[in-house]
Amino acid sequence: MYSRYFSPGQKLQVHALRNDNLPARRESMNVLFTSYELGHFDVAIPHTWPVNEGMPFPEGRPLEIISERYGLWLKSTASFHSQPSDKVIRLRMNNDLCIFRHRPKLRVEARIGLRYSAQRGNLPTFHRQWRQQITKLTTTAAALTAPTFARGRVNLSASGIRMPIQTTVQKNDLCLLMLALDEASEPICTLTEVIWTAPREEGQGTTAGMQFLNILQQDQHRIEQFVNQNLPKTTKALA
Repeated sequence: MYSRYFSPGQKLQVHALRNDNLPARRESMNVLFTSYELGHFDVAIPHTWPVNEGMPFPEGRPLEIISERYGLWLKSTASFHSQPSDKVIRLRMNNDLCIFRHRPKLRVEARIGLRYSAQRGNLPTFHRQWRQQITKLTTTAAALTAPTFARGRVNLSASGIRMPIQTTVQKNDLCLLMLALDEASEPICTLTEVIWTAPREEGQGTTAGMQFLNILQQDQHRIEQFVNQNLPKTTKALA
């Protein structure tokens, strides 16, 4: 079943929904399919996750695997099995592969507050930094002392963002990104991965398209509400 739809080098996104010591959140990782054998996927981690850092996903925790092949969107569930090396994770598949209709998230052009730190770094460090920042933002004292944000023109959806960026970035770089949708609400912190880059049409710097990897569910819902509230009337009529 899996061998029909997955081939070496195919991009997968692994999602883990967690609600342990933080509000409910999604933590994700983009990986590349390597092989399937005896009910297990071996996937390559482009960013590397050192074995001595401990497993990236808790053993036995349900995972969701999303991919696209032949124009079809694929979904299956799995759990973490082992980590043979710094670059490879082994997943135990649940043999429940299904094909589903992918409906792109609605997007909107808007000016919002931005603050970010982007670099080609190690994935465990970024995961820790994101969790630390989320912990700070979920305490009242930290929320009241949130940093100021430079405003920028972005294209925003609940799954990602297109935004101007001044630092040099490349495809697959990681970015710890904070968003201020308006002056009254608390900032949103998300760990993102750069999917594409292009020179800015006006001014210096780069335009980057980023996919949200780690984000609180409540923050994703806030972005969805913001997009819906700011959609042009013609778009709302078609949605």
